[in-house]
Amino acid sequence: MNHNITVERFGIRLRPITMDDAEFIFKLRRSPELSKYIGEIDSRYAVHEAWLKEYFHREGDYYFCIELLSGVSIGTIAIYDIDGQAGNWGRWIISPLIPAAPASVWLIFHIAFDILGLSSVYSNTVIDNASVVSFHDNCGLPRTGIEHGGLTIKNVSYDMVIHTATKENWPLIQERLEKPAILAERLLMEETDG
Repeated sequence: MNHNITVERFGIRLRPITMDDAEFIFKLRRSPELSKYIGEIDSRYAVHEAWLKEYFHREGDYYFCIELLSGVSIGTIAIYDIDGQAGNWGRWIISPLIPAAPASVWLIFHIAFDILGLSSVYSNTVIDNASVVSFHDNCGLPRTGIEHGGLTIKNVSYDMVIHTATKENWPLIQERLEKPAILAERLLMEETDG
């Protein structure tokens, strides 16, 4: 969806995806270490590019590039499938070398609740993806369900944990994400200064 939402804090920025990001996203989603728990990705770049072109015409789909303030792209995140006051947040893939996970989630929830005015957002995470499930739990995101066989990757069916954040619990989530985001910002500053 074409939109102009750009937010930055904690040393990172979320900005709208453009067609110029197509190659970066394709490589990111096909990285063996990062794509272990995401749905099947067609190996043909043209299929990926066509999907991205269609994205710009879909309503209720806000796709962002996560980047350092220097403009270096480090990941993606989105809010999509918006239905009324609720939406799904995901497409969250971030370089494990950059400590920007708490900041990127803080920013996407800021967009969801403070800019778009949604009342809730949920995520679906493969239950075997223990580090991400734990991250959501530690952020104060309540587990609101299990989707049995929710995703098939390389002919293996996985259950999905559903975590839901609401506008009401956003202040608690904010508080839990701010401390690690501030610490990560310091690390990012040290890396860019050093």
